[in-house]
Amino acid sequence: MNIQVLLGAEDRDLAASLSGQFREIPDIELVAVETTSNHLAGTVATTPNLDVVLVHQGLGPLPALDLIRDLVIRQPQLAVILIADDATAEMLAAAMAAGARGVISNEPTLSELQNRVQQASEWSRSMRRHFTSAEIPGRPGRMARLVTLTGAKGGVGTTTLAIHLAIAVSSAGRTVCLVDMDLQNGDIPGYLDVQHRHSLADLAAAAGDLDGAVVAEALFVHPAGPHLLLAPANGEDAEEISARAVRQILTVIRSRYDVVIVDGGTHLADANAMAVELADEAVIVTTPDVPALRSARRLAQMYARLAIRKEDEVSVLLTRQDRRNEIQPELAKKMVGSPLRGVTVPAVFRALEEAANTGSPGAVKNADFRKAIGKAAMDLGLLDSGAGQGAGAAAPAPPDTGDRGEAAIGFAGVFPLILLVLVLVWQVVLVGLTSTYSSHAANEAARAVAVIGYDKRDTPEARANREEVRRRAVARIKGGWKDRDHLTIDVVDGYAVVTIDTPVLIPGLRSSWGIRTRSKIVYEGEG
Repeated sequence: MNIQVLLGAEDRDLAASLSGQFREIPDIELVAVETTSNHLAGTVATTPNLDVVLVHQGLGPLPALDLIRDLVIRQPQLAVILIADDATAEMLAAAMAAGARGVISNEPTLSELQNRVQQASEWSRSMRRHFTSAEIPGRPGRMARLVTLTGAKGGVGTTTLAIHLAIAVSSAGRTVCLVDMDLQNGDIPGYLDVQHRHSLADLAAAAGDLDGAVVAEALFVHPAGPHLLLAPANGEDAEEISARAVRQILTVIRSRYDVVIVDGGTHLADANAMAVELADEAVIVTTPDVPALRSARRLAQMYARLAIRKEDEVSVLLTRQDRRNEIQPELAKKMVGSPLRGVTVPAVFRALEEAANTGSPGAVKNADFRKAIGKAAMDLGLLDSGAGQGAGAAAPAPPDTGDRGEAAIGFAGVFPLILLVLVLVWQVVLVGLTSTYSSHAANEAARAVAVIGYDKRDTPEARANREEVRRRAVARIKGGWKDRDHLTIDVVDGYAVVTIDTPVLIPGLRSSWGIRTRSKIVYEGEG
């Protein structure tokens, strides 16, 4: 099937040039060329199975980076590429931050254009398959095991625990849906670095007409495996989610998964109270300190007073447990009143810090934490004992450390080769940048010579003339390439000739070599 491409470019010459290149590339179909951001957004919204969108840096009226950000939020599976007039590292970083899949120059070679579009389309189609796979057929007569986690107070680790439990269970081969029922302050998207336009509020609005297709539309399939049903982006939308709607939503979801894990947040409302009432296991997450343990007891007692759940039907799970804590599990059990789970989650602040900051749960490598998550999944009935090792527990280290020593020696041997490859890659980047800057400078020098001339005589006027040409040429260059010792400009046989020395990183090679570019001088009135 052909790759479907949409181009957004206000510059007619650029649009014509890229359209011509696309006609020469097999298996790529240019669907349309739009000249404004509004028209492009409308075409994206009305074109099914679109793979790649190319957005020129100068497209308006909405700035290109804002447009990319908006497109990615609305359609996370869509690959967007920025066409930049000057493909600098800063522009690349800004485009990636906005959600672009890459950056190409406004004068790409045919192979560069083809490779970049094909890579982006492969990613787009892979993401589309993930979204489509959210539609899981119902299983008559079977209901998922529902576990609702609520926090005794903010910051005890409820969301972290829910996310890692969901990933652990999913990695064991079971289908999992993670529901963010912290309706006003849900932050699962931040912990998983996801953006999705649908939420619980959308399902609540359609609660009277729920089916598999409607539910699938609201779900986000995370690459780690769990399907996510997120809280509304705007906290005030939580008021539209009723207990009745939550009952219907959870009932439909439970018929389509093996396990449903609900992050109930820390504030009790009708919606998350229903999730506690329906749960097979209702768990209050707390830390081993007096304020948190008192909050856990008050929350369990409130469940009982409101006839949501009896105190002895609510269990308590300790996080941030350490043998140096003043309050140990035996004392915590007496303080909370409710049953204490036989598993605790260790205090591994540093191990979790990178994962929280980058939105990548896989960054947590701490073996004790992973083992505790696996045990917690088994203790909550989410896994059987055979699946626990693969899902969360770290395998025990073999007693013989000889293999580890051999691995260390092997790595030490291959490290210089890795370093050399990295240096070579960076050297290629430097050559490419030097060639680009040389071309820009030659074009600018040719234009300057056509306007103000170029006098090689050794007079004050001639020197001033040459300095003005140089000033205009180096204005197109950044960094150390514009240094007088590394850049020369000359006029030869009607051409502006610019030579720039390429920095060399590899020891043993000469300090630099020049890349020479010519640009024809077209004087006013010629051609």
